[in-house]
Amino acid sequence: MMLRRRVLLGSLPALALAGAARAEGAGRAPYAPARAEVWDFTARNGRRYRVLVSWPPGEVPEQGWPVLYALDGNAMFPLLTGACRLLADEHQGVVVAIDFPLDDSEPERRDFEYTTPAPGARSRNGGADALLAVIQDELKPVVEEAFRIDPARQALFGHSYGGLFVLHALFTRPETFSTWVAASPSIWRGGEPLLREAEAFMARPSLPGPPPRLLITFGELEGRVRFSGASSSGPGGARRVMADNAREMAARLNAVAGRFGAITVQEFEGENHGSVRAAAAGRALPFAFEG
Repeated sequence: MMLRRRVLLGSLPALALAGAARAEGAGRAPYAPARAEVWDFTARNGRRYRVLVSWPPGEVPEQGWPVLYALDGNAMFPLLTGACRLLADEHQGVVVAIDFPLDDSEPERRDFEYTTPAPGARSRNGGADALLAVIQDELKPVVEEAFRIDPARQALFGHSYGGLFVLHALFTRPETFSTWVAASPSIWRGGEPLLREAEAFMARPSLPGPPPRLLITFGELEGRVRFSGASSSGPGGARRVMADNAREMAARLNAVAGRFGAITVQEFEGENHGSVRAAAAGRALPFAFEG
């Protein structure tokens, strides 16, 4: 594992160094958020990642800070860090957002790394378990070397395919995190294999310690196919499909009493699949750090 660590030059990942230099020359400086860094991370499998990290002000609590790991870091880091800093200081935590380097040109890499195997799919797929192993076995130790982390308060966040990744990780490796946030999860993409994973998870003995906590969010205007592949029925038609899938999944998981410490489903009025990311980030942080 190789890691290079440098000061974060801007919360907007597309900020170019040349542009920053021109701004400085004109009497302006690039935006540099306090208490934030970007790490260049190369996993043992040779894949390169961009890791954006922020941390709270003040002294570290005796038990350590809570931490939230997030996918799609280039897009989500500014939203999650901003939402975190709206919390009271004593409720803030470390945000670790993982993504691919901005110069990465590998086609469909996100489709591959965030998904479970899907024979016959048009795009590359099936890399979720490998990425989860990188986060758990390689990235977490680096974070825990840099910061004192509370082992009992670790959360995972993902949106869209990232939300599918969160559910897959919960069902197959529930010991890796205590809190799970699946924002607009692509349950349609997981299909029957995801449902079988959910059933196997529900049939397993409970882990020692507090039961997991799960938040599923989505926007009112989102839509995709249902588990069965059929179109949505009822008021709202196809626009209600994301809502139907999320609520159906929550109902399945609620079938065994006491399996979860909390299962919360939240819809954001007027939001679509892209715009809902900011609302999801705003809800994820208090759920992960204050709950």
